[in-house]
Amino acid sequence: MTVEKRKLEHIEIIASQGVSHDYNYWDDVEIVQKSMPEVDFDEIDTSTTFLGKRLKLPILISSMTGGHPDTKKINENLARGAAEAGIAMGVGSERAAIQNRQMGDSYSIITDYDVPFRIANVGAPQLVKQSKNALTDEEVEYAFNLVKADALAVHFNFVQELSQPEGDRNSKGITKRIGELAKKYPVIAKETGAGFSMQDSMRFKELGVAAIDTGGRSGTSFAAVESIRSRNRSDEMKEMVGKTFWNWGIPSPISLIYAKVDLPVIASGGVRTGLDVFRGLAMGATLGGLASTFLKAALKSDKEVLNLIEHLKVELKSAMFLTGCSSVKDAEKVKLIYRGRLLEWMNQI
Repeated sequence: MTVEKRKLEHIEIIASQGVSHDYNYWDDVEIVQKSMPEVDFDEIDTSTTFLGKRLKLPILISSMTGGHPDTKKINENLARGAAEAGIAMGVGSERAAIQNRQMGDSYSIITDYDVPFRIANVGAPQLVKQSKNALTDEEVEYAFNLVKADALAVHFNFVQELSQPEGDRNSKGITKRIGELAKKYPVIAKETGAGFSMQDSMRFKELGVAAIDTGGRSGTSFAAVESIRSRNRSDEMKEMVGKTFWNWGIPSPISLIYAKVDLPVIASGGVRTGLDVFRGLAMGATLGGLASTFLKAALKSDKEVLNLIEHLKVELKSAMFLTGCSSVKDAEKVKLIYRGRLLEWMNQI
């Protein structure tokens, strides 16, 4: 199967089937509110700065798609919304365009809009030799320039690869390559549903990575997505691996805690609402990243994307108002209460 067709399959499965982890750990983050917040709702400042760029909202449209003609409109709808709302946006893995330059416009369409922060995207597994040669420096440069990027996301998706019919299973040499790329680009280390450990985060800092996108367990399980794809191909072994590791990984809020190594952090993985974005900010994140929520809106129209962003903004400002936060930086002063399965993790880390 071509990369292009795989991209379309991912969208169809995520949009139509239940492929989430079985538990969303953001629900275990409770917030202590203020009944006398002493804040004017209309004067609340939701702007922030991420890697030197000013954003109107601390929100990222997380890397999702591209690489098939049908995905061009999705990325265009997302880019229109990101530009008008003043938020950051990433594109999906650009391997499809690297292999077939005719697919480039499904990604580069976002450069038609004034998105304040654009993130290019390559996969960590493709940075080292698999059954095919590793991506070259020139190919990474192509991916970066294709979307006129402000940063390069390197996504770590080995849980997905292990359950993918065409998955890559070599990781030797990735550390060296990340260090090399971090000297050339602002690199964002991005997990895709399994989260990063403290050791991972510390190593990223040593390598010169610019930011960490936590991508923990709580949202879409790509092991589940690939299990369904494997089942559709009667690949019983890969289907089994996907089912077994459906709920593998470090919970998103724990991954966020681990990622606090004096680098900007993006809280992602199961973030659904403006309240979840606020939870991430209160725990020390700079941005909150959402993927599947935006995908479902973008499949409809750019107006739906803008409507979603407005809902997220109102929810975020409401949480800020109810905790006495007049600016985003005030969120870290808010008292949080941890409970449930998240607390079980926190008691042992």
